[in-house]
Amino acid sequence: MSRLPDFAVIGAARCGTTSLYAHLREHPQIFMSPEKETDYFSLGDLPPDEVPAAASPYRARNRAEYEALFRGAGGARAVGEASPTYLFYPRSAARMRELVPDARVICILRDPIERAYSHFGLARKMGFEVIPDFEAALAAEDERWLRDRSMRFTYARASFYSGGLREFWVRFPRERILVILFHEFAADPAGTMRKLYGFLGVDDRFEPDVGVRHNRSLVPRTSVVREAFSRPRRFRRLLQRNLPPRLVTRIGDLIMRPPPGLAPSIRERLLPRFDDDVRRLEALLERDLSAWRSA
Repeated sequence: MSRLPDFAVIGAARCGTTSLYAHLREHPQIFMSPEKETDYFSLGDLPPDEVPAAASPYRARNRAEYEALFRGAGGARAVGEASPTYLFYPRSAARMRELVPDARVICILRDPIERAYSHFGLARKMGFEVIPDFEAALAAEDERWLRDRSMRFTYARASFYSGGLREFWVRFPRERILVILFHEFAADPAGTMRKLYGFLGVDDRFEPDVGVRHNRSLVPRTSVVREAFSRPRRFRRLLQRNLPPRLVTRIGDLIMRPPPGLAPSIRERLLPRFDDDVRRLEALLERDLSAWRSA
């Protein structure tokens, strides 16, 4: 019988979960599911008519498919997975508590506006966002949500963290939840990973290759590259599965370019939208996040 995971990275999307997954997977005492984003607790066991239209085709649709992902765990000291949808979909916490009640929960959070803009950049990179203007895409978000309950266009919606995190807060002991802030991880990835390894009870002296940059917010340099990335992850997955991470990063630098930065005026207009949620998050975490709100 396969082992079930004893920890999960629950999100948030576009906050560094791909890097966390990669650095966790590097550790010799940790087994990570071969598929990042199994989405089992968020989208598994749903009737077909309730599955979001743009749900990942690689998700674990049922428990048998989910358990199969961990058959190779062997004697790993820690077994885990990473699915950013868990923070977003409210059903995830209760389902995780039911199946793996002793699991540890890892969450990484980012300035909500930066996260939203990075999400928009990914949508442009993958070719399914046809609106070139960020604020216009935000304005279309609610109407799109009525037609597509996937996370594809949830730029602002997925940047409201407090409700999703509270679902885990009330179901898992506080000492089994680790919340990381993206800016701290970016400033000291090695130190953050030592803390994370210690939280999981594995050797925290292991040094991952933090020089590799994973799943960056880049845009294609040409229409040919955009077309390759618009096909459901196939080109990106081909590179990631068959080439060393450093080479993938180098290829990315050749075929992609950084997106334009977010104009400060746009940030100022958007800040008040997140104020209430940031204050709730501050109360939950007992941390100062005033840089994420207008006042």
